[in-house]
Amino acid sequence: MSNLRSINLGRYEFRINPDVGYYPYYSMLLRARIRKKLASNTVCTGDGGIGKTYQVTDICRILSPKHFTIDEVVFTYSEFMRLVAFARMGVPITFDEPSYAMGKREWYEDLNKALVKTIESFRFKVHPLFIPIINKNLLDKTIRNYLLQFQIVMYDRGRGFVYRLYPSQFEDKIYRYKICKLKYNLLDWNLCPKDSCLGCKILDPTKAFDRCMIFRAQYERKKASTQEERYKQAIEDADTKESQNLTIDEIEAKAMTEFDYFYNKDKHSLDIEKLKVILRRKFRIPIGHNKSYQLASLIQYDHPQYFDKAEAINENNQEEKKES
Repeated sequence: MSNLRSINLGRYEFRINPDVGYYPYYSMLLRARIRKKLASNTVCTGDGGIGKTYQVTDICRILSPKHFTIDEVVFTYSEFMRLVAFARMGVPITFDEPSYAMGKREWYEDLNKALVKTIESFRFKVHPLFIPIINKNLLDKTIRNYLLQFQIVMYDRGRGFVYRLYPSQFEDKIYRYKICKLKYNLLDWNLCPKDSCLGCKILDPTKAFDRCMIFRAQYERKKASTQEERYKQAIEDADTKESQNLTIDEIEAKAMTEFDYFYNKDKHSLDIEKLKVILRRKFRIPIGHNKSYQLASLIQYDHPQYFDKAEAINENNQEEKKES
């Protein structure tokens, strides 16, 4: 190792020794492909919790140290398309999957669209795409066979093998060969020696003035926030699905618990729009125009004591009109 020396790449220091092949080959290969406006889509695979996202975001920071921020780590197709449209040329994107517990199918569909758009945009904008995922076979066949150029197989934190992927032009086959061994240390190790933010007290997003702002901490907070929104959406979807199986009598029983909200005491009548609002907001029961009037008629029939006075007022008004 007598020829070991240091070079700077993307504002970060790398140790090299050309005599034994100790060199940041993969990072420099990607930078060269960006300059040539070539597609550079990479899937990073490995066990859960091995640090796949930490690894690819560190590579992205090497490729674009000035412009790659936490905003370039996205979880949805809409976020991805905003970056494709407005991010500077050459800035990489990490399309991260927030959870395997929910939303997998939607995420795969979004990822498929994202990769297609990436290919379409390479003539005008170059955005290398990184996809951290447990196993490449979880991706759509078209994606894994034809839209990926590289695969990183992680076997430990900051350690892995990089493969070049080639689809055959004549057969339904994919060729791959190992191009290098990956050995990265966390870029912010001097700011925090921990290899994971999970369980860290200063990761708490409620602490506005005393929280960690290194890159991986920002990522964990963004992922947690996204996952929280996914949970809320899943609960709402589950409630909506359950409400579709409710009978009109069951919906009436729920509505009557909030009767004062949609009952007009002065006119002794029901406010249909307020009835629909209370069912949707409180009970997650969306109903249409026809069903809402059917429900209102049912409430008037089952609870005539609230509407008899209104009928008497209407009769008196009609008699007064006849006399006049």
